[in-house]
Amino acid sequence: MASRNMEHSSYPAFRSASLPSHTALALSTTPEPGLFRRDSDCMLSDGPITPPLSPGRSEEGEAAIIVDSEPRYSGPGSQLQTSLSNPHLRAVEAARRGSHSHQQDGMDVDTRPVTSSPRPPQRHLEDEQSHLEKGTLKLTDFEVKGTLGTGTFARVLLVRLRASSGQTTSNCFALKVLRKTEIVRLRQVEHVNAERYILSRILHPFIVDLYATFQDSLNVYMLMSYVPGGELFTHLRRAKRFTADVTRFYLATIILALKYLHSFNIIYRDLKPENLLLDSRGYIRLTDFGFAKIVDDRTWTLCGTPEYLAPEIIQSDGHGKAADWWACGILCYEMIVGYPPFFDETAYGIYEKILKGKIHWPREVDPLSKDIIKAFLHPDRSKRLGNLIGGSQDVLDHPWFRGVDWDALERREIRAPIIPHVASVDDTRNFSHLPLPPAEEIPGLIREERPPSIQQRFDSVAYQFLEF
Repeated sequence: MASRNMEHSSYPAFRSASLPSHTALALSTTPEPGLFRRDSDCMLSDGPITPPLSPGRSEEGEAAIIVDSEPRYSGPGSQLQTSLSNPHLRAVEAARRGSHSHQQDGMDVDTRPVTSSPRPPQRHLEDEQSHLEKGTLKLTDFEVKGTLGTGTFARVLLVRLRASSGQTTSNCFALKVLRKTEIVRLRQVEHVNAERYILSRILHPFIVDLYATFQDSLNVYMLMSYVPGGELFTHLRRAKRFTADVTRFYLATIILALKYLHSFNIIYRDLKPENLLLDSRGYIRLTDFGFAKIVDDRTWTLCGTPEYLAPEIIQSDGHGKAADWWACGILCYEMIVGYPPFFDETAYGIYEKILKGKIHWPREVDPLSKDIIKAFLHPDRSKRLGNLIGGSQDVLDHPWFRGVDWDALERREIRAPIIPHVASVDDTRNFSHLPLPPAEEIPGLIREERPPSIQQRFDSVAYQFLEF
């Protein structure tokens, strides 16, 4: 991770996961778009874990917030805290209580209950056939070439198929490695199983591919396409801000990916530049589905990245697809301006500003860009662009996208504005160089393990990952 070039000394050097800073620094009204990173928080239930398909309110009695521990391809300096707990709960509650005093200025926050009946999905994910490889591959078929990113209980490795080492085709993959005991300890079993279930059945040019899953005595593994261009986050920070035309290209691809996901009633819930990878041609691939969920109506888990949370998530009113469209507005603003519209060095400050709803509009934001951002950031989800009667088609028809050939874009026939430097299929120049994990931490990749005994197969931890 490159060091930050601070142009505004008053902007704090913090990771915008809303991790509390050790120094009390005043915020400038315009932050320098340095290389700060955002991690994703998740509030979890004390109740029983529900199946991934359950759309019901399974998150009641939530008592703790943990940082999403899945890798962000983030390089050094990305070690995540495993628990934020009470301070962040207090920040959410304080922001909720304080929101009523802010509704006279800025945008009014919609506090009315949602009365509309749930929309049935256009198609059902269970009707889609799983495309995962079964029985033809094993972990020892791969050699580890490098580490792309690390997290608390997970890491992403670059691996190459041994049998294809002499070929020039795409024989490199990203292998997501998740420690089973940590998944259970952090109560992420439902999220991990849901990620596997969803990715095993969806196929879209702007979403990362899942090819196979494995497990050994320590870990579960997800074999995914290697996207060598790095995070959009890195390219945005290098450029400081994008023009409206560049922003339009990237946002259009994301819109198509969300339209596809929403057709299955899948909400993504973690949109941000860190989760958008550029392939060798410069096209976006949406990655990290740890918070994705099939939701027919609403869900109540507080999860996502603080700067990208919709008001209804903070207020615990229940949220659905509209939260993804809110995040599109935040992302559009960040790409054009260089920083998100609601920022602070504390969780409370971010949540309070989101509920207050005041947005600073720099001169570089043209009127049409401002219009679509405001349409995405409408606090009343029933009036939010993308969540109206026309659904995602209203987004495609917005004047800001006039002239976009959506079919050609989905066929990847339009030249991307940024073409990453990629010399080979295993080129990792767009990722930080991290040390390889110790062999004992990835036993299944080093040598083939004996099949587990009956007792081991029904171990309390292993039993929760039978699909892998």
